[in-house]
Amino acid sequence: MGTLIRITLYAKNEGRASAAMVAARHRFEELDQKLSDYKADSEINQLKSFVTTRVSEDLFAVLSFAQRVALLSGGAFDVTIGARTRGRSGTVGYQYIAMGNRTVTLLKPDMHLDLGGIAKGYAADEASRVLSKLGFGRHLIAASGDVRVKDAPPGERGWRVGLGSEGRMRELAHAAVSTSGNTFQPKHIWDPRTLEPLVRSETVTVVAPSGMCADALATACLVLRPAERGQLLSHFPGTECIAAGPA
Repeated sequence: MGTLIRITLYAKNEGRASAAMVAARHRFEELDQKLSDYKADSEINQLKSFVTTRVSEDLFAVLSFAQRVALLSGGAFDVTIGARTRGRSGTVGYQYIAMGNRTVTLLKPDMHLDLGGIAKGYAADEASRVLSKLGFGRHLIAASGDVRVKDAPPGERGWRVGLGSEGRMRELAHAAVSTSGNTFQPKHIWDPRTLEPLVRSETVTVVAPSGMCADALATACLVLRPAERGQLLSHFPGTECIAAGPA
């Protein structure tokens, strides 16, 4: 998915902890092969216009949530922006994705999906699930601007996580944080509604119960104006948006 992953966990048995880390890594690698638009042979890149394709449970789960956020945000979040992020002029519009019983059909020509605003969060959730299942609930997973934490470290109320570009810290457990912004990489995020890259310099951080939710909402909130963000977040209990910089 074009990023580095860091996992921190607390354990009494180094051997079991190493095995758990390997299992989490394998889950990341499995999802990278399904969800990464950086890999020509990934599952997401095998979807073709006008072809109904039965997809994996992982890809279906991610696309289903992406479509929900797209609808509730009025298209501010839209994974069909892939044509533009690839420098092409293909079709953009979440309404042109038809989803059935674990099937996906792209209804317009030259459509390309880009899961860069949601896949890392989902992958962090899944790796967290693997670690917890193996008995290592005290962990933190960091994937670029996304952080997923589960049980607090021993003797602590939570993990100390920085929120946004201003470096504010908060103790968090059983939560996720995602930061999206144009401050350091201008114009790398597009507004799917206008088909133009964002030019304003702002950083948006979302705290949410899951990595996938935080990841998608951070991107959507960055595209939306501040006055619009509260309405979107009202559909997702337990979420909070923190913005820094001019809007």
